Amino acid sequence: MKKVLLTTTALTLAAGVASAEITFSGKGEAGFYRNAPTAAAAAVAGLDMDVTPGDAAAATEGTWAYAASGLLTFTAATGTAGAGTDADIDTARGLLAVEQDAYSDDIATMEAATTEATRNDAMDLATAHLAEIKRLEAVIGSLTDTAATGKGATPNLAAYSGYDFNVAVSGASDNGMTFAMGFDMGEGMIADQDDDRAMDAQGAAIATSAMTIGYAGYTIEIGDDKIDDVYDDTQNGDVSIAGALGDLTFKIVHDMDDDVQAVAGGWVFTDTVAATGTSVSTDATYASATLAERAAVAAVYNTTSYSLGYTMGNVAFGMASTDHDDRGNAASSFSLAYTVSDSLSATYSVDNVGTFKDIAKLSATAKISDMLSITASVKDDKDHALNTNTGGKQSQDVSISYAAGSLGATIATDESSNWWVNAQYDLGGGAQAFTTFDHSEFLVAGVNFSF
Repeated sequence: MKKVLLTTTALTLAAGVASAEITFSGKGEAGFYRNAPTAAAAAVAGLDMDVTPGDAAAATEGTWAYAASGLLTFTAATGTAGAGTDADIDTARGLLAVEQDAYSDDIATMEAATTEATRNDAMDLATAHLAEIKRLEAVIGSLTDTAATGKGATPNLAAYSGYDFNVAVSGASDNGMTFAMGFDMGEGMIADQDDDRAMDAQGAAIATSAMTIGYAGYTIEIGDDKIDDVYDDTQNGDVSIAGALGDLTFKIVHDMDDDVQAVAGGWVFTDTVAATGTSVSTDATYASATLAERAAVAAVYNTTSYSLGYTMGNVAFGMASTDHDDRGNAASSFSLAYTVSDSLSATYSVDNVGTFKDIAKLSATAKISDMLSITASVKDDKDHALNTNTGGKQSQDVSISYAAGSLGATIATDESSNWWVNAQYDLGGGAQAFTTFDHSEFLVAGVNFSF
């Protein structure tokens, strides 16, 4: 391995790079964990859409078909057993789409009616079509396969292990321009000890980072969907530039792809060709096709975002904005931080949350002693549309951190109704023992080491 690395470095130097460096880092971890318990439940057998309950030939494949009366009937088969076909459920869904379309037409006729007779006729038709819709929905429910489910139970502790391995490559050209990128790989699981409190799977596939280029105090990053939107890190960009103008710092992130519009999924309404009686789609996308089920397409918002920061003495101002949050709306946030002393600081922030009502947040951190500090925050989000607290309560978070020698611990409440505890013990040499548990009965305890 050393020979390969030395040869690679030598080739890089020959290409005109003044210096190059390869560094390795990562974490290995093992321990025991328990997820939140599931409610106890009895096992449920699955259902086959081609078998009628109680039919004498329940072990064989049968056929669903519509009789002249329009009622769905089941004919038992005497052939070999089989999983059946989706053709019958497709037929029922196609008829349901037609009935739904007809019902919509009836409602439109009622609303546009100029005489009572026309309105009454449309109402009668709507009643009949609605009854057929309900019947077909019941039929489809009886035809649809249902998967078997196992008995629910409180889980026991399970052992786990995992590693996260990172490689960073950096270099500098003769004119002072710097370059850096890297990749990471992993396997197994590593505990997320902070307020996420979850077991994070480590992907085995190698994941590359964006390339970072630095020159004259400015930083450029390039990588397909590798750079977080500065307002909403669920969005990603392809290129960014960051730097400082005196005490003012800035960063701009841009995604070079086009937006993807959302498309609703479902069965496309059909119509009948009078000459042939064939059912065809009335949707332009499927104009030349027979009835088809269209898969839903989720919206993808490719964003441009920016952030600004300015520090003046004990006061720091920050803002972040994007033209699309994860709901597709322009959004911005602002913050003002004030450091009163080495032991007390406070931050006031406002997030306009796109088209929703603004949310203001006030937080403060007090250092009680060298061993103890307290952070508390409150939001004015009571009954806010995005509030997930129990009963829509206002978010009030408190965390108490303690550190003495090798021991560290955090006790916290999360959005008023949740709590969690994390404790760590430094074993020296980059090794650590830890445990985390919370209100949902999640529990993990283990050891890890950094390298």
